[in-house]
Amino acid sequence: MRFVQVNDIASVASELAVALRKRGHEVDLLYPRLHGAGLPPIGKLAVSPLRFIDWLRLAWKVRRGCYDAVHIHYGYLGIVGLIARVPYVLHCHGDDVRDIERRVWAPVIRLAIRRARHVYYSTPDLREPLLKIRPDVEFLPNPIDIEQFRPRPLPPDAGDVFIACALSENKGVKNILDALQRLAASDPGVRITAVAGGTATAEADSLPNVLLLMHQPRAKLPDLMGRHRIIVGQVHQGAVGMVELESLACGRPVVTWFTYNEAYPEPPPFVRASCGAEIAEAIRRLLADPAEAARIGQAGRDWVARHHNADAIAARIEALAVEATR
Repeated sequence: MRFVQVNDIASVASELAVALRKRGHEVDLLYPRLHGAGLPPIGKLAVSPLRFIDWLRLAWKVRRGCYDAVHIHYGYLGIVGLIARVPYVLHCHGDDVRDIERRVWAPVIRLAIRRARHVYYSTPDLREPLLKIRPDVEFLPNPIDIEQFRPRPLPPDAGDVFIACALSENKGVKNILDALQRLAASDPGVRITAVAGGTATAEADSLPNVLLLMHQPRAKLPDLMGRHRIIVGQVHQGAVGMVELESLACGRPVVTWFTYNEAYPEPPPFVRASCGAEIAEAIRRLLADPAEAARIGQAGRDWVARHHNADAIAARIEALAVEATR
């Protein structure tokens, strides 16, 4: 079959493309130009003519490609399927439908969701807002390449903690910074690594126990994760994204905030913490007990292999596409 993946959010589309190709399918990836992506809502409206031109470009490519299955990522880009007048699957990822009423493209998003052949959502917190629009949405766990993201032996100079999420408010960065400040006061020898980017970058850089790296290519993440004993992810939304799942696949204990156990047949073995005191205490406890940290890390790796294996996720997409062609 011939698939097209439109847009790539958190590398989900590219991971699906790899997995579908391994299953014998032909897959194209199309990327929007995202004019004004960093602008405030008013600015995005100002560049809407440019975006509309880009939607026409994408719709033309989708229609001309005569694909068996069109898979579009991010709610408002469903307009590409509408313009192309082809059946499409819409894959929602977060801010596209979270607090949808506040979104500039809210009418477009609702229309795209209603008209889609099928709607997937990538994190369980999106279920409730989507159910208000249509009742048959489906949770599709993010595909993780467990061969690329795999456990590595800890090097002799392994770092203690890697902050894997962005240093931004929607990841709970205030609580993370509070934890790092607590560790600087009580355990100054604990070494923290974070990646620059986000509103709290300067504040993180000012802490004495933090080494700040420039933005890292995704290909370097498995090695970077493997060089640390503990990984900290988002501690705000209650649902996790690709980086927390990839951290689990690397066999490291992941401190994060997750509140959607019912989304899976078995709960993920995250080390759950939200406020600064809880995060700092979890880090201290894991550093003091390497055997327990290793046990949790292996449990996380095994859980990801069961519930987020890229081949199994691709098989679900394949089955939907086959059913649609009957």
